[in-house]
Amino acid sequence: MGPLRWIITVSAVTSLVFLGLVILSGWGMAGSYVPSLTDAFPSTLYMEKYSSGGHLLRSIHYYSSSGLVFSGFVFLCCFYISGFAAKYHKSWILGVVLYLLIIGSAFTGYVLPMDQNAYWGTKVRLGIMDTVPLVGTAIADFLRGGATFNSSTLPRFFTLHGSVFATAICLCLFILSQSRKSVLIQYFSDQRFNVTLLVSIILFFVLLSNFSAPLELPADPADVEYNPRPEWYFLWLFQFGKYVEWAPWIQSGVLPLLGVGFLFAVPWLRNHAQKRRSAIVVSWCLVWLTLTGLAIIDDQDLYQNPNYSDGMAFGAEKNFNRLCIDCHGPGGLGDGPEAQAFDLQTPNFTAREFWNNTDEQQMIIAIKDGKGNDMPDFGESLTYEQILALIYHIEKSFKPNYQE
Repeated sequence: MGPLRWIITVSAVTSLVFLGLVILSGWGMAGSYVPSLTDAFPSTLYMEKYSSGGHLLRSIHYYSSSGLVFSGFVFLCCFYISGFAAKYHKSWILGVVLYLLIIGSAFTGYVLPMDQNAYWGTKVRLGIMDTVPLVGTAIADFLRGGATFNSSTLPRFFTLHGSVFATAICLCLFILSQSRKSVLIQYFSDQRFNVTLLVSIILFFVLLSNFSAPLELPADPADVEYNPRPEWYFLWLFQFGKYVEWAPWIQSGVLPLLGVGFLFAVPWLRNHAQKRRSAIVVSWCLVWLTLTGLAIIDDQDLYQNPNYSDGMAFGAEKNFNRLCIDCHGPGGLGDGPEAQAFDLQTPNFTAREFWNNTDEQQMIIAIKDGKGNDMPDFGESLTYEQILALIYHIEKSFKPNYQE
């Protein structure tokens, strides 16, 4: 087996592994996710922080989808270079359709967490889609369920992501498996398949143990200063759009149409020598890398949006300074100016006795409902997650011998 054919085999096997992990992890998360504007983020956060195995499922789903986009791209490039696209027309066309369905699934899944990046990133993408001549506005309105985000937006994206695209992907795989001429079947029956599959899974889970799926603060439609970042595989298109701001329909209509049209036309184009096919792929990869690199460089000058934990920690510190410091004092000693002025029974957060006699649930109740004349209630001004973050900030800042 030559190097090129070996790369095709490995990328095909890896793509199947990633696809299987995406589907299985998606099924695992579907039971906990609630596709509504008010409950999408809390249900995602619950999976990430509290649900048994939810953190791992999110990581598997997120990184498997990125891996699937990459391995599928490598497979198509090498399949084209090898000349098999002209020989196996059906396999190539189904492979292109399958890859486009994967991109569509990634697009519709992007908004589901409903954190800041998901919400604003999707608004930007739908705004770009609005500029597609003739059909853009109709498609964007169909996806949103109207001219703006509303109660039907997330159910539509969730249905497309978890049902429509998933079913279409499985159907494409079934058709490929039934084709006697399918080159995929030849590769998957290779004796190295099981070894490659096992090694891919082991390496992937080893890597996952050190990474978490990103999650930022909840979506805030009023935060118009937010700068969304697209996924890495859309960075090149994002950067290209900066150069054609005068004609956004080039980015949203002409470029995708030319790219997809070329992919579908490949089997019937003149079958150039392998060196020329390689040059075409290398040229495209250089363009992609250049635009992606420029996007990353430009991104360095932008404010780095905090993830959920960092954002909540920063917010907790602000809330402590805003709501607590006048009574508890900057050092948590209970010697703030209001505590001294009104002779309040304010606890000392640095005392071991306080932590020995107080658990987290008691602190949650005290912050939420108050403690008579000694402490006002903050249940109306702080969410449950903000209360938990505030308690964590107090523990981390003042508890003696605190350990993570």
